Amino acid sequence: MKNINLMKFVGIMALLSMMSCKESFLDVKPGDSVPFATAIKTEAEMQGAVNGMYAALRSANLYGRTIPLLGDLMADNVYVSAANSNRYITHGAYTVNPLNGDVTNLWINGYNAILRANQIIDAPVTPETTISKQLKGEAYAIRGLLHFDLVRHFGKPFTVDPNALGVPIITKFDPNLKPPRNTVKEVYTQIVADLTQASTLMTIKKSPNNMSSSGAKAILARVYQYQADWDKALTTALDVISTSGNKFVAATAYVDYWKNPVTLAASETIFEINADNINNVGFDALAYIYDQTGYGDMLADTSLFNLYRTADVRKSLLIVGKRSGADAIIVNKYPNSTNANEKDELKVVRFSEMHLIAAEAYFNKLDEVNATKYLNNIAIQREPGFAGYTSKGVNLFADILNERRKELAFEGHRFWDLARLKLPIVRSNYYPTAARSIPADDNRRVQPIPQTELDANKAIIQNPGY
Repeated sequence: MKNINLMKFVGIMALLSMMSCKESFLDVKPGDSVPFATAIKTEAEMQGAVNGMYAALRSANLYGRTIPLLGDLMADNVYVSAANSNRYITHGAYTVNPLNGDVTNLWINGYNAILRANQIIDAPVTPETTISKQLKGEAYAIRGLLHFDLVRHFGKPFTVDPNALGVPIITKFDPNLKPPRNTVKEVYTQIVADLTQASTLMTIKKSPNNMSSSGAKAILARVYQYQADWDKALTTALDVISTSGNKFVAATAYVDYWKNPVTLAASETIFEINADNINNVGFDALAYIYDQTGYGDMLADTSLFNLYRTADVRKSLLIVGKRSGADAIIVNKYPNSTNANEKDELKVVRFSEMHLIAAEAYFNKLDEVNATKYLNNIAIQREPGFAGYTSKGVNLFADILNERRKELAFEGHRFWDLARLKLPIVRSNYYPTAARSIPADDNRRVQPIPQTELDANKAIIQNPGY
């Protein structure tokens, strides 16, 4: 393939992905997207483009599998079974290089989805209505979310070096653009601007499959947490807790919350990626790589399993079993991979995370009373009969971090918590010897810029160590 720059390559891939398989595919405009060469002029066309934007997020290279999986696999929650389908082995072993297909596809698909969001944001639909503002708000929120996940993977944590190179900020479609990498700080500034704009534009709350004002604020609270801006993280998280209308699912319904995602999703789920019996990525789904009736490659680390007390309902999502004759802790958080009628929704942000952000923010603001309160809001909910945490100081912070690990396991958070907190990764003996202990400053904790991008765009600089 000849070298082509980021914008041109992603644009071509987006156009190809939107083609129909019918004979007249060049003339067909799919119902869930609008070709990049076609300006969006009506609300109906804008809605079609928004549907296409959400469909792009479902890709196995984004939230459909890679993003949530790497957040656990590259930390200490998940490991690749010795009996495996040869997926994500290099990430588990920390031997990724710039030619890695998962890294390349994450980059390409991330920017593909950003271009879809940009098309909606730039749509000259007039006059502006509540609906058109809502749809543009959803696009701003998704653009902010995507830039956030791209800079997390390809740049150093904000708390480590905000002036380090991040990723290119793309807010316009220009096939001739060869953008350099913006700094991590510049990318975060754009993310905050997009999410703030999104929260003001959106006034309609649909299903959790669509972004809402609360969804944008919830992601924004997470962004502030990653910047260690504890005042804003706290204010934003508390805003979501008090105004979103979300609530904790009862302990007795917790397993059903994951087993029947459509039925109970509206309770705790603030934003998720839709997957059903028609719109799903099949064998490439996150559920399939955990499910023992699927690939079943990914197993839970015993160090995580041992954190759960017996009465903790979250322990019900882990099964003590066998994998190819060896003892294994099997992940059952996504049990619908072979369900013909229902698939597992990919949860991006949940109500419980806001309480964990509030607890950590209060702790960093030296308010241990409220830190304990918000920590126990989750702990007591998940473990009926538990009297709650009473720890202080560094022990309280350890409890907050462990509660995050237990609550958000297999949703892709653990690696990023260790990264932003500048903590080493200490793994069990299931990993190759060279990958059992990864220092906080190890260059391998930042993904390489794909070689295809380096070849196409000479303005792009590779990350150290690659």
